Amino acid sequence: MQLGQPTYLKNTNDGGGLTRVRVNEGDNIHRVLFGPVRQSLIYYPTLVEDQETGEMVQRMKILRRPKEGCPLDVLASLEKRIRSSRGEKFTKSSLDPSTKWLYLVINKESEDYPKVEIAEYPYTVYKELVELESATAIKDKSKLRHGLIFMWDAVITKSIDPSKSRQFGTSYSVQVDPDNKFSGKVPVSYLGINATELAEKMDLKKFFTEEEYISINESKLDLEEQAVPDSAEDMKQKLAEFPIYLGATNPNGSYRFPSIEQFQTQLEKMGLDFLEGDTERPTPKKLSSGDKKDNQISFGDDMEVEPAQEVVEEKETVEEKPTKAVKEDSEEDEEFPEW
Repeated sequence: MQLGQPTYLKNTNDGGGLTRVRVNEGDNIHRVLFGPVRQSLIYYPTLVEDQETGEMVQRMKILRRPKEGCPLDVLASLEKRIRSSRGEKFTKSSLDPSTKWLYLVINKESEDYPKVEIAEYPYTVYKELVELESATAIKDKSKLRHGLIFMWDAVITKSIDPSKSRQFGTSYSVQVDPDNKFSGKVPVSYLGINATELAEKMDLKKFFTEEEYISINESKLDLEEQAVPDSAEDMKQKLAEFPIYLGATNPNGSYRFPSIEQFQTQLEKMGLDFLEGDTERPTPKKLSSGDKKDNQISFGDDMEVEPAQEVVEEKETVEEKPTKAVKEDSEEDEEFPEW
């Protein structure tokens, strides 16, 4: 059983084939059980065949980016150079890594309740969860204000400003369910203790319904296993099986990538496949020398992502270098009260 936010997973200097729990607009009630594990993801567009219509449709695929970087870093660097050269401020690329924090949760509003699932939270949610769990009580600083994270329901509110793009108009806030029986009762010294040690100090069943407790004990999910980055070979195979689609568009009809010709030139230099037209099948000509392996890995990470910034065509072909990977950055325990 995994419960809490272990100390070794919390780093305040960080800047913070499974179904993931979606955070929908409005209030989401999650019982957060364990985490976080940090994961760096790159989303890129490709074309896949719609199983019902047979038509090729635009979908997003994921690369689980290792610290050493990945092939699409070069394209992200190229895109930012193009945008900067035409005078854009705060240039960024839709191929920039997106850092997510994975947690094991029970979604109280899910049809699958009380199934334990993986939730993928942005930095704001991660940061607020850490702060809420570690907040001390107002009257007694030796106690936690809310208790340990798995003892209370987190109300995660997602708000979308319709006057802005989803990329810049989406915000999150987190609060503790007001119906929290453990406020001001849990010793601060219990913070960061693993589930095995906690079980020696308290009866963990008291914090869950019988069904929830059974589900937690039966769960085989391993967060750290899910966050293992792709190897160089994995990324190569994924980009070969699902080549990047350069004709991808945003919801407003604008092209996702600026100066597609420069992207084509760069991909050819790198020996990577790409798709151009919206009817092209993901079995393109091989632009690099060398053969594709027969034992292809099947990758099924179709995902919906928030639209990128509007893009405009530009000029001048420049070969880019990959961007550098970002550096990933005692008292006596008193008896736990019985309720």
